[in-house]
Amino acid sequence: MSSRTISAPKIRSIMEKAAMYTMNVIEIFDENICDLINNICSSSQMPPEYVITLLLPAIGHFLNGSQIRTNTGTTTNIPFFTTIIGYPSVNKSSATEAILSACLAIEKHIGIKPEESRINCSATVESLLTELKNTSPKLIQIWDEAATLLQSFGLYKQGGAAYDRSIMCTLYNSSSVVKRQTKSGNITVENPVLNIASAAHPVDIFSCVSGEGDDDGLMARFLFSVPQPCIPLSSEIKPLDIDEPSFTHLLYIIYCFNMLEPCDVRRKDDESQRIIYTYSETALKVIDNIFDEYTLQIREAYGIDQGLGSILGKAKVQISRFAAAIHATSLASAVFDQLANDDSLPGYYEKSKPMFDLLKRAVRAWTLRMVVLGVLAKEKLNGAHKATTFFIKTTIDPKWDAAQLAAFTIQLARYNISLKSYKESLQLERSSVVNEAQYGENC
Repeated sequence: MSSRTISAPKIRSIMEKAAMYTMNVIEIFDENICDLINNICSSSQMPPEYVITLLLPAIGHFLNGSQIRTNTGTTTNIPFFTTIIGYPSVNKSSATEAILSACLAIEKHIGIKPEESRINCSATVESLLTELKNTSPKLIQIWDEAATLLQSFGLYKQGGAAYDRSIMCTLYNSSSVVKRQTKSGNITVENPVLNIASAAHPVDIFSCVSGEGDDDGLMARFLFSVPQPCIPLSSEIKPLDIDEPSFTHLLYIIYCFNMLEPCDVRRKDDESQRIIYTYSETALKVIDNIFDEYTLQIREAYGIDQGLGSILGKAKVQISRFAAAIHATSLASAVFDQLANDDSLPGYYEKSKPMFDLLKRAVRAWTLRMVVLGVLAKEKLNGAHKATTFFIKTTIDPKWDAAQLAAFTIQLARYNISLKSYKESLQLERSSVVNEAQYGENC
């Protein structure tokens, strides 16, 4: 960490300005996910930005090595380096604990022993690479105090270059191989995916960022959240709704969607066997416009503000990672809808094996037949996938009269889906069911 420090008044000014920008949760996630987030935040006295910022790396971790094909045609992993920032006693620890507990519960269910946990606490690059090599190439770090991690950056230097920072930058990227060569030995890790979720005090993180200058852009790879804290009186705290699902259920569903099986129609023939998410034609036009907007700003900043240029450059890749993460939550939201319809939605504290098995069956029931699950649509906000799953078993009967057809059209409109679009999706479903039957015969 840099030895440079920022004055207390300057820190307060930065915190106040940053808190002016709020995250509109309902414009990002489906209704089910918003309810889940709000339930946890209201009862634990946290701003939603804290939870969402730390949830992103957890989603990236349980995407299980899946990738997204960007608008430029290249594939990228979907990891996140994130940090929530706040003064003491604003419940940053509650946010990290919520994510950590969910990760531990899932690991316990899928049979990962504590000594083989994918939740890593390596504070040095040497230790981290060893764990990526020997434990798993897919790890997540959850830091209650980001200073522990940040203070290790720059420990290994030669000729002014910090090799550990370089390694962290490479791990953030989608390098197929990461190597570390030292006198004591060499370490080679293939297809690593590292996610980092952390909490920090303002003085720690701002000193680190201000000291970076135009170096390697490591801090530009982090997503920082500095929201207005939630400090309610006892009478203003809402009790936890124990009938709502938890992060454990959300993340486990995402894990199941990205756990390839021999009969999975999304299975690829390449060596990595990863799921590759892609954009629909309509979504691709939208992402192209966003990409060009960032590019034009980079052109303006080039040679003038290298820090801004670095941040915008990373944003062009991060936007695709965001899209994949939000898509993953939309699929999970669709499963929640189906379970709610069947009156089998799990409660907050339900972590039994039958519950996990139920979630897995709910995912597997339609993962194998829905090829379009890997396609990111423009309609991420109105829940196109959510509506498809909600009405997955509903067919349009030609004998319906005008009133019946109108009622069904109104149901679709609740999810911003037109009758024409729904009919087209049925054609995709029939084609997918044929594929499922063919794959079922071969399994």
